[in-house]
Amino acid sequence: MLFRSITSSVLSNYRENRIQAILNPAPTQSADDGVVTLDKMVVTILNGTNREGLGTRLASRLETFGVFVTKIDNYKKRNIDTSELLYRPEAIEAATKLAQVAGIQKLTPYPAFEADEFATIITGYDLPEPFPEQIDDTSVSP
Repeated sequence: MLFRSITSSVLSNYRENRIQAILNPAPTQSADDGVVTLDKMVVTILNGTNREGLGTRLASRLETFGVFVTKIDNYKKRNIDTSELLYRPEAIEAATKLAQVAGIQKLTPYPAFEADEFATIITGYDLPEPFPEQIDDTSVSP
């Protein structure tokens, strides 16, 4: 019973923190350096394939690197062969790192983002899945 209370409390705190982060996002650039880093990236993911849940799985991967995924949705087309990362031009270094982490080869500068957003990922069938660290390597030893 005590374990269930702790778990419920931790889950409640996690949800509250996520809601606050969405409603009051952290600044995407700091005044001191002006450099956009991977942990300051605000990203939208659009699934351009018929692979159900691909955007969610990619978001989970990116969030382990500190990327803030604000939206996961389907792209208007569902037959995209090549994944693409659209990025704000001043965020080229972070976008390059983001592309490496996501396994995306095609990067396109796109200046028309919302004030706090730095990139949109459109997933394609070329996106490797499962991601290397998501492969179940929990072998049972006798």
